[in-house]
Amino acid sequence: MKTLLNVLICTLMLCALATVLILPVAGDGEVTETTATITIGPPVTPPVTEPTPEPTPVPTAVPTKEPTSEPTTEPTTMPTFVTPPTTEPTTVPTTEVTITVEPTIGGGKGWIDTYGNVDGATVYFDGAPQGTIAGGILSVAVTPTSTPVRTVSVSKSGYTTWSGPLSRMPASGEHVAVYATINPIPTQTTVPPVQNGAIYAQSSPAGAAIYMNGNFQGYSPITLPNLPTGTYSMKASLPGYTPDTQLINVYSGQTATYYPVLQPSPPAPRSTGTVSVTSSPDHALIYADGNYQGKAPLTVTLYPGSHSFRITLPGYTDYTATVSVNPNTNQKLNANLATAVIGTVAITSMPGAAVFMDSNAQGQIPPSGTLTLYAIPMGNHLFRLIASGYSEWMNTVYIRPNTVNPINAPLTPVGPVPTPVPATGGFNIVSTPAGAEVLIDNLFMGYTPATPGGIAAGSHQVLLKYTGYIDYSTTASVTAGQVTPLAISLQPAPTPTPKSAPSLLTLTGGCTAVLAIGIATRRLRP
Repeated sequence: MKTLLNVLICTLMLCALATVLILPVAGDGEVTETTATITIGPPVTPPVTEPTPEPTPVPTAVPTKEPTSEPTTEPTTMPTFVTPPTTEPTTVPTTEVTITVEPTIGGGKGWIDTYGNVDGATVYFDGAPQGTIAGGILSVAVTPTSTPVRTVSVSKSGYTTWSGPLSRMPASGEHVAVYATINPIPTQTTVPPVQNGAIYAQSSPAGAAIYMNGNFQGYSPITLPNLPTGTYSMKASLPGYTPDTQLINVYSGQTATYYPVLQPSPPAPRSTGTVSVTSSPDHALIYADGNYQGKAPLTVTLYPGSHSFRITLPGYTDYTATVSVNPNTNQKLNANLATAVIGTVAITSMPGAAVFMDSNAQGQIPPSGTLTLYAIPMGNHLFRLIASGYSEWMNTVYIRPNTVNPINAPLTPVGPVPTPVPATGGFNIVSTPAGAEVLIDNLFMGYTPATPGGIAAGSHQVLLKYTGYIDYSTTASVTAGQVTPLAISLQPAPTPTPKSAPSLLTLTGGCTAVLAIGIATRRLRP
């Protein structure tokens, strides 16, 4: 009986020892696989036989002391003492159990399905990359009893990163869904720095004071730099001139310009005087201080002071005078014009051509192309120009006194080469009264009514002369192929005031005086 009891105790001890040896192997992370080996039975037998020799002495000593008291409690305490030795043999059975048990107990797969809105995004489990999303999903197979996944993250360059906890690990054959939404990172628009502008101010005349928005800035010309964009009120001021004000727009990075043209300020009101000008003959042209005023008779209004007058009329010598004008008074100026007897001739032709007037040589045309003859008596003169290889030019020209008489004398080359005919036109001239002499560019063209033709296109001087009338002079234009009409009314020349004849009383008194002188002379003779 005692022997049978010992055998039973040894059998229980061996079972307890086997259990203790197997449990540490399952505690190393493959609990499911180790538990499966215990259920199967036979595959676990080989690893148990190897560690048994070493731990056997330890449990043997314990039960021999306490078998009689309460055998039920002994196996409970024994595994506690056997736990330390299991650290060494654990490495050997672990590898063998993993290979054999995996397909049997605790195996299978679950899936963590990560749904994303951006394909190509990378999925991370606890920071470890698992793959990229394609077609809106990435399904990753996991072992349900492996180290649990705590955090799932989804990221892609240019997008925000999504991260969230996994609700639970999937069971075998189960899918656990994770939904991740990532958004594009908004592109930060680079706003270029705002550049200021400038204003360049230059007044005419220069030196004006420049104001901007009412504040003095300096004197023209001046550049006002570093101005924010906007509209500015500019003002230019200069003594004696009316100020100028403008609105100038300044744009970023540009220089606006301000060019004020200042106008002289109107003079202060002051008193004036007048000069009443008459001429003999009438209708003379009046110039005061070189400015044309009109035809005599005329009253000219001037500021007080000394003023120079010139009265001129074709055919008469100019009349000049200086008049002192007093405020609020009238001065009288009567110009008696003397008949002019000489004039000036300006002959334009080919340089080197010889010039003759009334068969008398006058010289040659200079390189400038114009020969000027002075003190030429008024009236008609015959001018002739000759040059080698050219046809001579000859015409009768009326010389007006007290003026410059231009003569254009083109020379035609002699030879077979035809000279191109210039475009010409003509005049149709009528006058009141009819029969006036017609001179065009001082060349006699006949008497009115006249229709001179063959006149070169352009401006020409037209002169009409009639005895007892004032000469009429004007400038008229000729258009090629056309006739220009001219209707001219001549003004009668002023009639000189006749001297009164001596009265009868004056003649009688004169005769008596002569007779008395003769009688007295005889009595005085011895």
